[in-house]
Amino acid sequence: MRHLLTFAILSLLLPIRLKTGLVLLRPFELIVLLALIIGLATGRWRNLAFPAGFLLLLPFLGWDMVSAFSVDRENGLRELLQMSAVGAFAFALAQEARRLETDKAVNILLFGMAAILAYTIAWHVAHGYLVGWKHLFDPRLVFSFLPIALAGLLLFANRAKRRTLWVVWAGMLPLLVLSGERKAFLIYLFLTTSLLMRGRLAAMVPALAAGFLGLFVMSTIVDNAYLETQLQTMLHPLSMGQYEYLTATGKYALGDTPSNVQRAFAFTLSKQLISEHPLMGVGTNQFTNIIDTEFSNLPDELRLGIHGEFQRILTENGIIGLSLYILIWLAAWFRLSRVLSWALFHEMIGAAQARLLPLVVLVPCAFYVGTEASGTRAFVTLILVSLLPELTRDGLCLVLRGGWRSHPTSTSHSQFLGRALPGSTR
Repeated sequence: MRHLLTFAILSLLLPIRLKTGLVLLRPFELIVLLALIIGLATGRWRNLAFPAGFLLLLPFLGWDMVSAFSVDRENGLRELLQMSAVGAFAFALAQEARRLETDKAVNILLFGMAAILAYTIAWHVAHGYLVGWKHLFDPRLVFSFLPIALAGLLLFANRAKRRTLWVVWAGMLPLLVLSGERKAFLIYLFLTTSLLMRGRLAAMVPALAAGFLGLFVMSTIVDNAYLETQLQTMLHPLSMGQYEYLTATGKYALGDTPSNVQRAFAFTLSKQLISEHPLMGVGTNQFTNIIDTEFSNLPDELRLGIHGEFQRILTENGIIGLSLYILIWLAAWFRLSRVLSWALFHEMIGAAQARLLPLVVLVPCAFYVGTEASGTRAFVTLILVSLLPELTRDGLCLVLRGGWRSHPTSTSHSQFLGRALPGSTR
């Protein structure tokens, strides 16, 4: 039971899915159901917990379902089933937060994602893809999440382990370049800058500028058309593809990619829909319905959903839905800052750890949901963000109690991060 929810998160990165007439099923739903049965039937959750991070999720998830039923009954039922699964995950995680051994959970996530990464690369190389490892939709997301988990582990590792982790961190760079996963590379660049600058924003700005300069140099010397295009799109993040050119000629304009063109079309259409339905939106999942009915003549690569939760929610759930969504993120940031200030005051963590944790978790997660299509993974990411203050507080207290029992006189320090957690030298 202790690690079932960790395995549920990992299952979202596996290429295992069953498409039914109503919903898309993954191992995630079965694992969450098993966790609920064990937790409720065995009396493990005698004293139910409803922390602030869990309660903050309910207004947005409820509005999402109401908005889905406004489209039609089948759409509402489909969304109800999905919200039931992610809601059950949030409930189970809220109950297990007090018992969750964060360090072990992160280690399991890292080991599992490393295995998925190895499989993804091996599959692509075996099928002749020496670059552009994006043909397995679910496993490719490990390129984005592995750096976040590894950065979190780096924050609390002891000095000897941290040296090894930095070697692993450096080894990820060529893999991310070859993968062609732009969001993963940008997350890696941001995390590297944050860690090296110890979370000092004044130092991070010029360091990030130097990083983009390095991207420019790399784009001029790389000898691969695909990688050169990916690097150019990262250097010009606000540039939009010319979807009118594609629809008129049947081919992409020079420098365009299918992703950029689709985003340009989705952005243009969503602007129109937002202006027509600003307060409540067009309804959850209605964007793709509009494309299928009114733009059926477009190429298949354009007839996709919105890649970005903030844009999708404003389009489909309106200003009301977006306000409830942003409230979760803002509350998570401020609540986490309070937890870290408390931990810093009691010398449980160092000053750099207090600065870095919100940066290495919340910012990359916001970037991920802001550039990725909606789905169960986006909702699970939101749940982890909302419950992060509780997970951090309970995790620190659990490590503190265990550390003092094992090392009651431990006063070890970390030159990189400040005072280490008691017991972190084990």
